[in-house]
Amino acid sequence: MGQRVLVVRIGDRYGPEYETYLDSKIPNITWIRQPLTQKIKLQWNKMVGISLDIDEPIVVMDIDILLHGNYMDMINYPIERGQFVCMNAWWQDTAKEEYCINGGFYKYYPKDCKYIWDKFMDDPEYWQNYYIENGTTHGPVNGEQYFIEDSINQRLQPVYIPQTWYGKFIQNPNRKWIEDCNESYPGEYFYDYSTKTFHPEVKFIHYQKSHLLHG
Repeated sequence: MGQRVLVVRIGDRYGPEYETYLDSKIPNITWIRQPLTQKIKLQWNKMVGISLDIDEPIVVMDIDILLHGNYMDMINYPIERGQFVCMNAWWQDTAKEEYCINGGFYKYYPKDCKYIWDKFMDDPEYWQNYYIENGTTHGPVNGEQYFIEDSINQRLQPVYIPQTWYGKFIQNPNRKWIEDCNESYPGEYFYDYSTKTFHPEVKFIHYQKSHLLHG
């Protein structure tokens, strides 16, 4: 059995073709298609992983992604008990510099994260609005990655996947967008505008603020 992977597809923003694409790339995906409870909104349901009573690591990742090159290196990234594997957003997801984690990919031992689940379920409505109300992010539904980052820093050791392995992207970027992206990227380049290809080292592309359609 391969590494267990959880992906959320709730609502109608992403069609079944997203499941078809990821199922063709990664074995053993568990799809979360219904909210855990009526109180939990959209991407906050990614936290289903930390509610599981299993003693083996799992991967939880977003649906709006493109997998490239040796992408299974991400899925199989080594982890030890007490660690939380994640991506450090070199493009900076928020203006608040104390946050660095992007919520597109996590790997962890659920039992190590049980305290995070308990904290959230004490008042899910409060936490689902907290990071919007304090200006860390924008609504109407957002903030899960900042809640996770604040929570893991309380007890766990964040372990960051090499930054050259991943990045953000948008549909139909212009040359200026690509130049700015490549300037921020910590490697040689992220995307070659002339050849329309990603650097061979890139494995995981997270689309932002756009509806990704896989070819």
